[in-house]
Amino acid sequence: MKVAFLLYNQLFLAAKQNPRVVPEAMSLFDIVHKGGLIMWPILFCSILALAVFFERLVTYRKSELAVEETLPGIKNLIFKGNFDEALLRSSSFHGPVGRVIRQILLFHYLPLSELREAAQNAAQLEIPRLEAHLPILSTIASISPLLGLLGTVNGMIEAFLAMNRASGAVSVTDLASGIWMALVSTAAGISVAIPTQIAYNFLITRLSAILGDIERVSTELIHAIIEYRWQNNQVLEEEDQAHEITPKTEPYDRHN
Repeated sequence: MKVAFLLYNQLFLAAKQNPRVVPEAMSLFDIVHKGGLIMWPILFCSILALAVFFERLVTYRKSELAVEETLPGIKNLIFKGNFDEALLRSSSFHGPVGRVIRQILLFHYLPLSELREAAQNAAQLEIPRLEAHLPILSTIASISPLLGLLGTVNGMIEAFLAMNRASGAVSVTDLASGIWMALVSTAAGISVAIPTQIAYNFLITRLSAILGDIERVSTELIHAIIEYRWQNNQVLEEEDQAHEITPKTEPYDRHN
């Protein structure tokens, strides 16, 4: 740390004596060039993170469903026994929530245990689609500062090599390249990591909301089907059938 401080201090004093060493205005390409080769992976990570963020944002927007507005109508149709009309109305629902609704309505005649399993399987199939590409954002948020740190190390190595070549009598020009590489790469890595982490957390929040809607829809629709069956004595009939199917075994008597 002391050596790095001395390098920065020497560069500052030399730049103060010769202010034309650092240009007044620099383009983005010049900054990337001064950051060294490590800037290109960082730049690629920033573009990839931006693309993934907008792709997931559009996907989640299409996956959302106004549950508060659509669910009461479907439940009323279930209470009336109009499953065909409920299925027809749900055909206009897009996204994972709509697919889970249709799955439950398609298999509404199944026993409750199998119906719950069908709803759970439908929800499990939607999770990988919703979580797709999110690990890319998490990885970029993690490795971007490390790439910047690698650029810092490379810059310090170049500065020390310049000092070694100059045999101690180092000028600001000799140090400028290494110091530029160290500072620019560090700033670039952090600048990519911070917004990427924010974007990742934002998308995780949207994902949790969609999964919550799926769970709510599954629970309320199955409860509505249970209530409909109860009103029509179908639940009692299913229980009687289950008792008939279950074999009754007598205790084993070892004396016989």
